[in-house]
Amino acid sequence: MKKISVLLLLLLIDGLAPAKGEVAIPQPADLGLVEEKRLLKAVETAQKAVRNSPEDAEVWGQLGHLYLSHRWEVPAIACYRRANTLAPDEFRWLYFLGRLMARREPAAAAKYLNRALTLNDTYAPAHLYLASALRILGKFDAARQHLENAKDLQPDNPFSELWIGEIAFAQRQVKLARTHLENALRLNPDQSEAHALMAQVATVLGDKETAKKHAQAARQPSRYSTLYDPLWWDVLRAGVTAPLHAERGRRYMAAGNYADAVTEFEVLISRTQKDIDVWLDYGVSLLHIKKYLQALAALEHAQTLLRSDEEVRKQKKPDEIAYLQVQTYNHMAQIYYETGQTDAAILTGQKAIQLFHNSVRNAHGSDKARDSEYTTFLANVHANLATAYEDIGQLEQTIAQYQKALQLLPTKSALHRDLAGVYWKMRRYTEAEPHYKRVVTDDTTDVQAVYRLGLIFLTKGDYKEAIARFEKVIELDASHVRAYEAVGIASKEIGDIPAAIGAFEEVLKLEPDNKNASEMLKQLREKK
Repeated sequence: MKKISVLLLLLLIDGLAPAKGEVAIPQPADLGLVEEKRLLKAVETAQKAVRNSPEDAEVWGQLGHLYLSHRWEVPAIACYRRANTLAPDEFRWLYFLGRLMARREPAAAAKYLNRALTLNDTYAPAHLYLASALRILGKFDAARQHLENAKDLQPDNPFSELWIGEIAFAQRQVKLARTHLENALRLNPDQSEAHALMAQVATVLGDKETAKKHAQAARQPSRYSTLYDPLWWDVLRAGVTAPLHAERGRRYMAAGNYADAVTEFEVLISRTQKDIDVWLDYGVSLLHIKKYLQALAALEHAQTLLRSDEEVRKQKKPDEIAYLQVQTYNHMAQIYYETGQTDAAILTGQKAIQLFHNSVRNAHGSDKARDSEYTTFLANVHANLATAYEDIGQLEQTIAQYQKALQLLPTKSALHRDLAGVYWKMRRYTEAEPHYKRVVTDDTTDVQAVYRLGLIFLTKGDYKEAIARFEKVIELDASHVRAYEAVGIASKEIGDIPAAIGAFEEVLKLEPDNKNASEMLKQLREKK
C-alpha cells in the first residue's frame, strides 16, 4: 500500500480531500464556525488566488500567512510546504516551516532551517528557532553555536543569552549560566523564566538572598521583548481580525509610524468599541500626527468609559482604571499645550499627578511608583507640566516640576539639560552648573552645554578651565564664533597674549565686521 502524502494527510485532517482535477486547498477545521465576515471574505479571496494561480508560490505563501495570523497552524504548514515545493530556494518558506515546526517536529524543523541558513545565514531569528529545535533534540553544542550566531547578528535580543544560560546550567556550568542569565536580564528585566533559573543558579552557588530575590521576581507575569523579525510582519499584515489590527497598530506606534497606527486603529473604532487600550492608543497616535481635535475626542471618550461604563469598570482593577485615567489626562494636557491652551494644559497635568498619587501610588502602599514603568511615566508628566509652566513664565514652578521629575529619574540627561536651561534663563549660573556637568558627562558632544559651562567658569574667573571648555566647543564646531571670542577673552586675562591674538583673528575670519574683535586685536598688538 502506497504511503499517503503529508499534504494529503493534512487536507484529510482538515476535512477536505480534493476532487479529481481540482486544486487541493487546505481548509481550517473550524472555518465553518467563523462568523466574522471580514475574515471569511479574506479567506475566500486568498483561496481564489490559489485556484487561479496554483503554480505561484507567492499566493500559497500569502494563504499560509492568512491562516497563520489567525492561528490555523496546520493548514498554514501545508501552504508553506506547497510554496516551498514550487520555490525550493526561497528563504521565506523554509524559514516559516522551520519556525512553525520547531517544537512539534524539531527534526524536520532543523532540516528546513539548516537549508534556509545555507541561503541566508545573516537572519538572526532563523538561528534562534534552529537552536530551539536542536535543544529539544538534545544537541546542545550545536544549539549553543547558533545562539552565539544570533547574538552576534542581533546583540540586543535577550533570547540568546537566556537559552545559552539554560544550556550551561543543564551542563552544570553554573557560573557561566549566571553570567548569561545576568546579561539576559539586563536586556529584558521582566522575563520571569530568567528570574526562575537565576533563583536555581543562586541556590546552587549558596547565595540564598539572591535566590530569594529572583524567586520573588519570577512570580510576576513575564514581559517578553519582541524579537526583531521582519518576516513576521508579512504574517501580521495578513490578519484581518480585531486583535491583529490592534497588534499592528501598537507595533507601528513602537516604530514611531503613527499614521499607519491610526489606519489600523480606525478599523476598530465604533460606538460599540469598549476596549480602553484601543481608544487610548488611537488618541495618542492621532496626537502624534497632529490631528488634535480627533485625538481629544478619542481621549475624552476613553475617560467617559472609564468613569461611567459598568462593563468597562468590571474588566479592570481600580488602580488599573486610575492609571489609564492618568495616562489619558496626561495626553490631553499635551494636546492643550500643543494647541496653545496652556492654562488648560496645566490644570489637566495637575489633575493627572493628583490622581496618580491618590489612586495609583496608594494602591501599592508606597510613596513612589511600584515599578520602572510607573516611575518613568510620572517623571514625564512632571516634565510636561514644567514645559507648560515655562511657557507662561512661571519659572519657579517650572524648576519645582523638573526637580520632582529628577527625583524619580535622577539619571535622565534630558531633564538635567532642561532644568539647567531654566536656571540659565534666570541667570542662576551656579545652580545650572552641576546639571550642565551631568549633561556633558552623558554626552561630550553637546555643544551648547559645553559652551555654557565654559561661560560659567569664565564668570567665576577659572580661566584655564573655561579655555578647555571653549576649545572643546571649537573641536566640535569649528565655526563657533562666540567660542573663539571667549578663548580670546580668557587668554587675555591669564596673560597669554599670542593665544588671545590668534583667537580674535579667527573671530575676524568668521565675522569680518566684528568691531569688538577688531578693537581687542588692536589693543593686544599694541601690548605685544
